[in-house]
Amino acid sequence: MTEPREQSDRPDAVVTDLVEYLIVAMPDLDSLGPLAAALVEMVESAAIRVLDLVVLVKDHEGLVTARELDTVESMAPLRSLAFDRMLSEHDIGLASLALRPGSAGVVLVTEDRWAAPLSAAAQHAGGQIVGGERIPAARIETALAERPEADTTGGGS
Repeated sequence: MTEPREQSDRPDAVVTDLVEYLIVAMPDLDSLGPLAAALVEMVESAAIRVLDLVVLVKDHEGLVTARELDTVESMAPLRSLAFDRMLSEHDIGLASLALRPGSAGVVLVTEDRWAAPLSAAAQHAGGQIVGGERIPAARIETALAERPEADTTGGGS
């Protein structure tokens, strides 16, 4: 098992085992507005902290451009947030592969503050959160479709 890391008692300290990245693909820059509103709501409710955010645009020829928040009107609600630069050019290049030509997207690095009690409990017991992964939607949809009809509660066995 990995050695647990000491977490700072500072309220602004990042709980390092709760950091993840997300790539959100959208049809175009204008469609990012609801995403920005949802992110603001999640930050205000302390569910997450956005550590880094990059807006990407992939033109119809496949050329990718990273855009600053102040140039993307649909992302205006996020302009008051302060971001650390955590994503490298290499990270951004890899993330851009997930976008279709003629689309836009956002690459986020977030701290999942909602999971802080889980992290603290693990650390208190000498452990830490060491991994996680998004399960592809198609895989979940298949698993849900294969459930017996009687199991509509969402509970496990």
